[in-house]
Amino acid sequence: MTRAARGTEQQALPRYGGLVSGAVLAELIGTFLLVFVGAGTVVATTLAAPESAANVTSISLAFGLAVLVAVYAFGHVSGAHINPTVTLGLAMVGRFPWRSVPAYLIAQFAGAIIAALMIWIMFGDEARSGEQMLGATAPGDQGSGVAFLTEVVLGFLLMLVVMATATDRRANPAVAGLAIGLTIAAGIYVALTVSGGSFNAARSLGPMIVAWEFPGWWVYLIAPTLGGILGALVYDYALRPGAPPE
Repeated sequence: MTRAARGTEQQALPRYGGLVSGAVLAELIGTFLLVFVGAGTVVATTLAAPESAANVTSISLAFGLAVLVAVYAFGHVSGAHINPTVTLGLAMVGRFPWRSVPAYLIAQFAGAIIAALMIWIMFGDEARSGEQMLGATAPGDQGSGVAFLTEVVLGFLLMLVVMATATDRRANPAVAGLAIGLTIAAGIYVALTVSGGSFNAARSLGPMIVAWEFPGWWVYLIAPTLGGILGALVYDYALRPGAPPE
């Protein structure tokens, strides 16, 4: 998501001579951080005060801050994708090599699953049962169709911000983490009750797999990535050539 996702991305790719490269390990740890902090906050706040309006703010900020930290901590190591939406979006427009996509996706899902297991250990079976599902997302009362459309929009907006701040040489790379983290926080704030504000197949499916509950799983597998690919294409081919009038 940071400067490494640009022309220097090639230097941060996995080196396949070892069992686990630094870049792949960074993706695993970064995704673990995202799910542990974000989904962990979902569980902690809803168990403590199920009906509290403050939960939306807490959850949104937790995810946004986790992404911000991960981008600044691991951007120079792996690009800090920590999200299949970003990995596949960048690959689709030729800004990440397809040969490295499987390793990144495996690392992201593994990090999410390990984080969900840790949440289960911390909060016990109560966090895994009922509506908690270890902080997994689920479509709201509006239904899976509305949740799908919402996640397409969220993936689209996220990828526009990633492309604008982390792959465009005209942008200041120092602001990428803040811009991306705030996008995640704002998106979750508006979409939490509609789709859970996932943006991220690994973030949603990791806790689902550990909880062994799969409400609307196909929404989170397809919609954010579809939106991300559309966002990457729109930015690369329509917005990147633009410049302010002189």
